[in-house]
Amino acid sequence: MSTDHLHADEKGVHLACPQCQQANRIPFARLHLKGKCGSCKAALPLPSLPIEIDSPASFAALVSGASLPLLVDFWAPWCGPCLMVAPEVTKLAALAAGELIVAKVNTEAQPIIAGNMGIRSIPTFAVFVAGREVERSSGGSSATQLRAFAMNAAQRARG
Repeated sequence: MSTDHLHADEKGVHLACPQCQQANRIPFARLHLKGKCGSCKAALPLPSLPIEIDSPASFAALVSGASLPLLVDFWAPWCGPCLMVAPEVTKLAALAAGELIVAKVNTEAQPIIAGNMGIRSIPTFAVFVAGREVERSSGGSSATQLRAFAMNAAQRARG
């Protein structure tokens, strides 16, 4: 498994057990809970890396099923500002583990998602709460600024 992001499919996030390295799928609706490894029963950590979205189906499932506010980084590998903010997105995932889900969509690899979302500039950050987009921002930010942006948007959305 990659060390800079997590993988997902339509059913959840794949998280390696820190004890036995067995891959465990955590449903999107349970990402706020600490689970146990299906193999060795060790405690699984909360996701603390960005989730790389690699299909429209997994994106739709994550948005609709996320148990926590979701911040999505729409980026591309050729985009200098995207590459500059990438370490901050990774820091954000660790900083906000258990209170916010952080995901990344490579707009070059996933043009259908980018088109459906109306992404016109990158990096663009979108916040989703309860299956709907509640706020969007473009440009680079620090991990703490991104966290404040996402949490404030989620709080306003919940009223």
